[in-house]
Amino acid sequence: MNRYIESINELNEWELRIILNELINEAEASSDSGKLLQVIDDRIAEARSKREEIERLQRYVHIVFSLSDAGSLKVALSEAGRRHENKVVAFNDLFSIGPIKHLEQPEGQRNRQRWMLDRFSPFRVLNDRNRESQLDHMIEEIKAIPEEKCVIVWCSDNSHDQTGMRLVMHLLRDRQQPVQLVNFSESLCDMTVPPIAQAYVDPEVYRDMVSNYENARLLSSRERQQYTAEWEELSNSNYELRLWQGGEIKGSEIEAIDGIIVSAAVSAVQESGDEEGFVKAGTVVAKVFEHFNQVIGDGFIEYRMWSLISNGVFEFRGLPGALYQYSIRLG
Repeated sequence: MNRYIESINELNEWELRIILNELINEAEASSDSGKLLQVIDDRIAEARSKREEIERLQRYVHIVFSLSDAGSLKVALSEAGRRHENKVVAFNDLFSIGPIKHLEQPEGQRNRQRWMLDRFSPFRVLNDRNRESQLDHMIEEIKAIPEEKCVIVWCSDNSHDQTGMRLVMHLLRDRQQPVQLVNFSESLCDMTVPPIAQAYVDPEVYRDMVSNYENARLLSSRERQQYTAEWEELSNSNYELRLWQGGEIKGSEIEAIDGIIVSAAVSAVQESGDEEGFVKAGTVVAKVFEHFNQVIGDGFIEYRMWSLISNGVFEFRGLPGALYQYSIRLG
């Protein structure tokens, strides 16, 4: 029995779902299926009842825009002894890149998914995991948040968070009760360099902010309407890259950062001193982030890097597939 428990604990949630579905199918096909199916029905009912009880106790719903941010928030809430009354939901997406036209509609979601699948090889695997954080599920969950729950949105000043926040405001546009907002960049604006993302917030400062989540700023009706209008404008555009510039989300052409990548590669080669002019692709990506204060993901930078390779701007050697398995140089 212990070996089964150990094996189950090693599996991901999506793998467990597949196994359970297969067991149910086999049980239904069996001539002696009644007892097993009754056990499954009972356990499902128990799990659903337990989930409903947990959700009844949850007074607050926190919305964040990455799984890592969600993990940090859950830990901080647990440390504050408030985890039981708070639900944390997270998008597993990157809203600074890719099409977002009519994203709240199934066709818009499919269009975005196709765009991602065509450009990022790991996306298919990642898209099959963390089902509850995928775009279609999150959209429906946010729209269904009961009025009696308090909603708090956590973000920073970057195009990913800010685009996602405007989508959330659009989804909550018919909500009568207030919505609260924590913007790390605004709250910590007295710092020499305000954080562009939650990951840049000092852990002690972060814990203090989480402990005081009830005092998060209430958005006025006018602010919510403005964010909703801005989402509608963004959603009707065809840009596939969004940057945070001058306190606004700016739609940009997909090639907008190519020059920055080339400059980063030149700088990295100069520092490495490699006689052949080659430098690890991962080093170039790191160099881009040193001078480019945006949240666009290393996968997008690598995608643009391969576009430059295809166009003859760069040459490469090594094994494509992982940033530190191949090197590039100017062609």
